[in-house]
Amino acid sequence: MVGALLASAVLLLATGWFVRRAERVPGRLQSLIELPIEWIAGIVRGTGGKRWAEFAALVIAVFLFVLVANLIGLLPGVGTVGLAHEGEHGEPTLVPLVRAAAADLNFTLGLAIIAFVAFVAWGIRANGVLGYLKELLIAEPAYMTPLLTPIHLISELSRVISLSMRLFGNIFAGEALLAVMIVLAPLLIPAAFLGFEVLVAFVQALVFALLTMTYITLAIAEHRQHESQADHPGTEPERKEASPAPGSA
Repeated sequence: MVGALLASAVLLLATGWFVRRAERVPGRLQSLIELPIEWIAGIVRGTGGKRWAEFAALVIAVFLFVLVANLIGLLPGVGTVGLAHEGEHGEPTLVPLVRAAAADLNFTLGLAIIAFVAFVAWGIRANGVLGYLKELLIAEPAYMTPLLTPIHLISELSRVISLSMRLFGNIFAGEALLAVMIVLAPLLIPAAFLGFEVLVAFVQALVFALLTMTYITLAIAEHRQHESQADHPGTEPERKEASPAPGSA
């Protein structure tokens, strides 16, 4: 919780500074703040479908929150500075004052539940309760419903597990790996692994945000029988061949 609160504080401070001091011609710090926002917004605009603007803010917020929380977990002292505590068998154990937020399943599970509620809510908003339930519970063709409906339900619910466990597993494994490397070789080798964990922190934040965007996009898609080529981002309409000009060979 402390790591998550620190990430929230960093984002709130950056937002406050940006609101008060933003300029038309951005300086270095303003450009640094705008860079990830514009980059993620461009991805959502290009792959989020026609209604991308409705959920772009949520995707950007999730990405920034997870990224900052992951980077805070890599700071010196996080997970290694704490209070001594006597274990069950009398052995001394360390209770860290701050740990990486995503190294605790409560954090990742909470974010996954937020993403789950978001894509269900957008699906109901776009298609109505009956339309959303029809897409979820009635298969196509209809005679496959008894077989496919349980699979659809399990698939929907498993998204919460996959989102939370993927982020938790990668960050927790990185935390354990760095701790082991610091004990075995406290000088150069941990620095190399630390650089690798910075990349992992970025990639996992991006994956979580893009999966959230994908689930929302799928939930708000129109019914299968009304789908058109324009509903699928990344595809171009067919180009009609120009008719030859009169007199041309």
